[in-house]
Amino acid sequence: MRMRRFVPGLAVGVAAAALIAGTAGAGSAASSEASPGTQQLVGAPKHGEERVPAVGRRWAAAWTTGDTRDLARLYTKDAVYTDRALNLVFRGPKGVEEWETGSRQLIENLKFEATGGFRGGDGVVVEGVFSGHIVGAPRPFAVPLVTVLRLRGNLIRSSNDYYNRGEILSESGLPADWTPPGS
Repeated sequence: MRMRRFVPGLAVGVAAAALIAGTAGAGSAASSEASPGTQQLVGAPKHGEERVPAVGRRWAAAWTTGDTRDLARLYTKDAVYTDRALNLVFRGPKGVEEWETGSRQLIENLKFEATGGFRGGDGVVVEGVFSGHIVGAPRPFAVPLVTVLRLRGNLIRSSNDYYNRGEILSESGLPADWTPPGS
């Protein structure tokens, strides 16, 4: 059984480096694009953003604004944000803000484009494309990411990100054992 690492505020720099240099990835997240041999509805929008619940659209937009408070405001004061690919956990809006800050220090032009999703009860699934350019990497990356949000009222009480760290490194032109400088 793997142990989760709870990351205090002072360790956020190390956690940001772990975004890319972390432990085992979570495996490939499902893409919303049809693969060869699959059927798509004729006339259906290529990107299903209109199917993404409002809180999922706000979550994705907050990752794109660059103001770390935008994302943190979406969370309850006792929220838990988990990056499953790296097995890192952040608590409360302050932890969410620290996670985004550290991520932005390591990844330039960090974005999340919501392409699909659904809601059931207090759960929301957001499917999309996580993209950016790792500082010092030869190329930018764009990989599938799925996030599961659990709500309390209109706020997020927990979120779990699922993506493949190996895909990020490969698309960025970095070796699988790459670690950020100074880590």
